[in-house]
Amino acid sequence: MSKRAVNAGIAIVVAAVLAVSLAGLLAGQTKSETVRVGNTDLGGVVTSSNGPEAGVWVIAETTDLPTKFVKIVVTDDRGRYLLPELPKANYSVWVRGYGLVDSPKVKATPGKTLDLKAVVAPDKKAAVEYYPALYWFSLLQVPPKSDFPGTGPTGNGIAPGVKSQGQWIRDIVNTDGCTGCHQMGDKATREIPQSILSKTANSKAAWDLRIKAGQAGGGMSARFDQVGRQRALAMYADWSDRVAHGELPSAAPSRPQAGSGTWSSPSGTGPIRKSICMTPSRATRIIRP
Repeated sequence: MSKRAVNAGIAIVVAAVLAVSLAGLLAGQTKSETVRVGNTDLGGVVTSSNGPEAGVWVIAETTDLPTKFVKIVVTDDRGRYLLPELPKANYSVWVRGYGLVDSPKVKATPGKTLDLKAVVAPDKKAAVEYYPALYWFSLLQVPPKSDFPGTGPTGNGIAPGVKSQGQWIRDIVNTDGCTGCHQMGDKATREIPQSILSKTANSKAAWDLRIKAGQAGGGMSARFDQVGRQRALAMYADWSDRVAHGELPSAAPSRPQAGSGTWSSPSGTGPIRKSICMTPSRATRIIRP
């Protein structure tokens, strides 16, 4: 056999070995992209028209059990998710996330790989409906620092006892104010229902009626009197008016990161109380009924 033929044979063998090695490497990479789904799990990949969707919630919900059961996880940077250790039941599964609108609910049972299609929000107006409540509440405009201390009902409407902007925020906005009991900025607070608007002349009067409602109405009404009723009513009325006229939050929330172990709750989930971020490996924190 000539030297040239030997060299050619060696080259063919080397090429074959490289080809097999490369194929094995690619196969290993492909395998690593998948989610191992156990008999009590649901898992897969979430994609949209933009490709894999990282940092979005996958929600599984069932009413088959003695109590309503909901489990929520977050996709990793490749759009993968795993809903682990689900009780045997029929589940509705869907995707929610910042920059998206809720995807159609898909019926599924544990033990299956379920790839999901996320729906990109068509515009900002649709997207902001899923923002946390405080992004909407940030639109509230409190009186400027120059208005303090207050000059009373015949002056700027702020009670003389309110000495600073910080005190106003504490007493009527944050710690000792509305956020002490309410999720200010959610749909129920940023919008005034027609049932109230139909009974009042304007939004300021609607807020006056609204804060008197319920068993805590007396306390809420008294707090408004304490800081300057008319000025406080005007502040909240201005906020809900601007929302009603289409003003939207300027900032957008960042998506959660899978694997952080951070508890989080997507807006508008109603009775859903808890959620969890995790990678598509075996989960260590579980929401139980």
